[in-house]
Amino acid sequence: MKRNLNALAHTDYDVIIIGAGIYGVTLAWDAVLRGLHVALIDKGDFACATSSNSLKIIHGGLRYLQQLDIPRMRESIRERMILMRIAPHLVHPLPCVMPTYGKWMNRREMLALAMGLNDLIGFDRNQLNDPQKYLPAGKTISRPELKIILGEYSFDGLNGGAHWYDCQCYNTERLALSFLISAANLGADIANYVKATGFIVKQDRITGITVADQLNHETFEIHGKIVINASGPWIDDVLTQLPGGASRRKWFNFSTATNLVLKHQVLPNVACGLPNRFTFKTSSAGTGKAIRMLFLAPWRNVTIAGTNHLPVDRHPEGFRVTESEINQFIEALNAAYPASKITRDAVGFVYKGILPKAGIHRRTGEVILEKHYKIIDHAKVDGITGLLTVLGVKYTTARNVAQSVIDLVAKKLGKTRPKSKSDITRLYGAEIDSFEEFQLTAQKQHQNNFEPQVIKHLVYNYGSAYPEILKLAASEPPYAGRIAGSTEVLKAEILHAVRQEMAMKLSDVILRRTDLGSAGLPGDAAIDECASIMADELNWSLAGKAEEIAEVIQLYQAA
Repeated sequence: MKRNLNALAHTDYDVIIIGAGIYGVTLAWDAVLRGLHVALIDKGDFACATSSNSLKIIHGGLRYLQQLDIPRMRESIRERMILMRIAPHLVHPLPCVMPTYGKWMNRREMLALAMGLNDLIGFDRNQLNDPQKYLPAGKTISRPELKIILGEYSFDGLNGGAHWYDCQCYNTERLALSFLISAANLGADIANYVKATGFIVKQDRITGITVADQLNHETFEIHGKIVINASGPWIDDVLTQLPGGASRRKWFNFSTATNLVLKHQVLPNVACGLPNRFTFKTSSAGTGKAIRMLFLAPWRNVTIAGTNHLPVDRHPEGFRVTESEINQFIEALNAAYPASKITRDAVGFVYKGILPKAGIHRRTGEVILEKHYKIIDHAKVDGITGLLTVLGVKYTTARNVAQSVIDLVAKKLGKTRPKSKSDITRLYGAEIDSFEEFQLTAQKQHQNNFEPQVIKHLVYNYGSAYPEILKLAASEPPYAGRIAGSTEVLKAEILHAVRQEMAMKLSDVILRRTDLGSAGLPGDAAIDECASIMADELNWSLAGKAEEIAEVIQLYQAA
């Protein structure tokens, strides 16, 4: 995967995609699978915003039972299975529990019914042949059984719990990269750090975009038949570049989502949804009480706790989570599960995302998130053909949304295109039939040269493509060792990220190409070693290297 700006500037494309979050990369993959010529750009790095800031849960949609939204639940269950099929090294089953207590919707009897309906609606969830991807039926458990899992936990009317299986993504950034590399291998032209600055319009038809290279500050044009605006929270910013200054309405209403990465595993073997009582102000200047659900999920050797949703009235570009907000969130987590005893020092990293809100709960002031994605055809809403905007709401279902969008693109192009195969086509690194068997075989095969945890790490991140890293390490022995302070990450991964995965900045490597810093700040020695490898490859000056290091450290200091 090479950053070829010359190709972007001198090619006529079928589809130009703005934004390389999970929606943009799945769009590119679905499009190239159908024979379309695709260009994809992002003003930052790939999946560097909301797509990498999450609980890492691949939801089957159990919560949609409360609204009896069966179609959306079916979609989530199907997409969860598809992601396990096309990226078996990155998406894995996750056991979950939730306490049951004497409140109407949370009674044990009600959740037993929910477990049964979940299994019935997800009757085809176990169509994969890999035994590691099997999702057992949900069930209720007794109070003593819940105590074994949660220890000393109490809540008014507690009488047991519900136990079910969902999925978790080991590395959301590498899942996005897998879509990207797969698309690039089929001919898509892809570039990070290229910002869309305007539209090329001829007689009310979009025929391309103007762009600016954020690294070299050069400008050029990209020409194509259809432009897809998949820039997430920036979709309205992109639309202000339309003739007349803006689209006819605002599409993305902002809310922030915060998840905390805790340095230890609170619950090592299971994710848990826990009720949290909170007090809210009423319109009559009084107060009321309500309950929300917080989630603690084991991830690698840490815990992700979430999610705290807050409304904002303006674009939260570069927003920071304040110390007050972090401490209030910690208080809420400790109130929900006192045994966790979370302190501020236990927070290794703060994930910050921006999600579209539908409104604010009139009683509690809580954010109400958008439930359904939108595909906006600007020929209909603005009288400008050749432009579509995609408003995504959920990581899990991005592939399915992309399929629907490219169906529309094919129709607009007036060409007969094959149906989507993105639900059955394995991604880069996904040539794995039985994950556990594949992993054990890899560890045994390389046991004389690498410790088991190194091979396990490589398999979980690169899947069947992990030999590429080992081949590079063998051909350049100085890079065969581990990064300083890491028990898993090889120096060769940094070299591979620069040469093959378009890593242009130190943060690309620390946070997204490897898992070196996605759970917390690596040590100074690790950061300096990564920076030195990249400096040699990209010809950074000493000042440039120092600037890159300072930028990475600043990312962790920004709470």
